[in-house]
Amino acid sequence: MQYLAKNMIPRPTEIVRASGIKVYDSEGNEYLDLTSQTLDLNLGHGHPVILDAVRSLLDTEGFTYYVSPRFKNRYVAEFAERLVGLAPEGLNKVNLHMCNGSDANEDALKRARKYHRDNNRRMIVSLNGSYLGASSETISASGGNIWKEPCLGGSGDYIFIDPMNPYRKPEGMTIEEYTEAKVREFERIVKSREDVAGIIMEIIPFNAGVLVPPPDYVRGIERVCRENDVAMIVDEIQTAFGWCGDIFASNVYGIQPDAISLAKGMTAGFPALAATVFKEKYDVLKPGTSEYSFGAQSLGCVAALANIDYLTTSGILDTIPEKHERFMSHLTRMKEKYPFIGDVRGLGLILGMEFIHDDGSPDMDIGVDVYHAAFERGLLINIPTTERGRHSAISIKPPIIITPEEIGDSMERLDEAIKSVL
Repeated sequence: MQYLAKNMIPRPTEIVRASGIKVYDSEGNEYLDLTSQTLDLNLGHGHPVILDAVRSLLDTEGFTYYVSPRFKNRYVAEFAERLVGLAPEGLNKVNLHMCNGSDANEDALKRARKYHRDNNRRMIVSLNGSYLGASSETISASGGNIWKEPCLGGSGDYIFIDPMNPYRKPEGMTIEEYTEAKVREFERIVKSREDVAGIIMEIIPFNAGVLVPPPDYVRGIERVCRENDVAMIVDEIQTAFGWCGDIFASNVYGIQPDAISLAKGMTAGFPALAATVFKEKYDVLKPGTSEYSFGAQSLGCVAALANIDYLTTSGILDTIPEKHERFMSHLTRMKEKYPFIGDVRGLGLILGMEFIHDDGSPDMDIGVDVYHAAFERGLLINIPTTERGRHSAISIKPPIIITPEEIGDSMERLDEAIKSVL
């Protein structure tokens, strides 16, 4: 480890094998993985449909594992067609020349600004608490203070607003009034300035604490964008490909944004492929301005096609509502048992728990204690934070193939972990 840069230093545990939602370290310890590793593995570890598809392609006589994306590729074309067929109506163009979510978000930002170049609209509205990537521009676009280092680059052409947080809505407001006020806030920004090119938003701001907005909020943002020709960019890197019960969470919310950025679960975690799906009017970039050497590769596209085939034909998406209810039942019981749990929330199999002090303010420290206590009990959870020291929540995002028995086992371990921090 002595030669690794300090931003690469891992924890001492070495994962040596895995299957489904279970991982095993070099000491033989078993862990239930409710993180899908870096929130990627919607089908869990080593799913046979992905392995079989990749092996089949590798075993094809004469197969070359790398071909320049500038050459025609039937797997790339087929996958793009499948994405358009599953995406919200009106999104009929795909860029697959990318490798990760940072690439995809940056591609969408480029398209919004290039579309509005002639009228000098460059500003993008973004949400406080968001995490949109680790390239210079997506660091600049992200709304987490931990990344606000000017030396890291990025344009800085962003306007930040707070996301909706139904748990902490203003006192005296109904959720409907709060929703309307937040939509009006965005509308005032758009109408009071002449330089707004778009908004980029995670449907569920994951790193802000798994905040689940009401459908009327997301649809309200869509309406304002449509009425003012402002690009609505939806970051679905966390939410697409099954966790919310559909291929796209945009379909769950009933919206038709201008662009959707995709990565992570698109290939069930098989590296490396990312995409943006967008409306034709944003097809404005020239070759060489948004493409990467290892994007649009056959292996990634074959893995993604196998993933989509499984998601759309196996019935696995139909199990998400029942699994959600199982998780929420366990989490709600813990909330009733432990007074320092202020809220439990989620959509599908993306779930969060927020910890509070006696006065109801966020407890910024306890999440780390729960995280470590869970690890000691063989449970992997996540701390969604975009600001150093703000660990008032934990998140749960298991592979969607998790069984009812595994849900019960994992929640028993979480309960024991929470009890231990008392």
